[in-house]
Amino acid sequence: MHLTLAEPGVWIATPTVAQRFGISVHHLQKIAQTLVRAGAVEARQGRSGGVRLARDPREIRLGRLVADLEGVGTAVDCRRDPCPLIGRCRLKWAFDAAEQAFFLELDRLTLADVAAGPTAVALRALFRTEPGDRGNAPAAPVPTDPTSGN
Repeated sequence: MHLTLAEPGVWIATPTVAQRFGISVHHLQKIAQTLVRAGAVEARQGRSGGVRLARDPREIRLGRLVADLEGVGTAVDCRRDPCPLIGRCRLKWAFDAAEQAFFLELDRLTLADVAAGPTAVALRALFRTEPGDRGNAPAAPVPTDPTSGN
């Protein structure tokens, strides 16, 4: 979602993103590699490198993005621990149907949809996103959402 705030073509430094979200750089780099393979993100190494969106966020469907990140058929993966009911289990069928409905529901939204409104305000405050900013400014407090009662 943070990449939706960057100007087109601007590279965002991954260590800064990892620090602000409290995750390891290594973990973020693995996620970025998956998103590169999915065609949602571009990555470049080096001092002026980082990550940026490869496509307009209005073209990136959430269901496809989550499926690329998490995999399909992973809610219950019977291949990990072979079960004598493989091929005849209605529980596996039910989980697969629910997972398919989950991805279809997410596909109703784009990355731009979920990164708008209060989310965009909070992300801008967290990263102090300015035109041309590589995300290296100190973090600001995240404003409270007036609709949440906080």
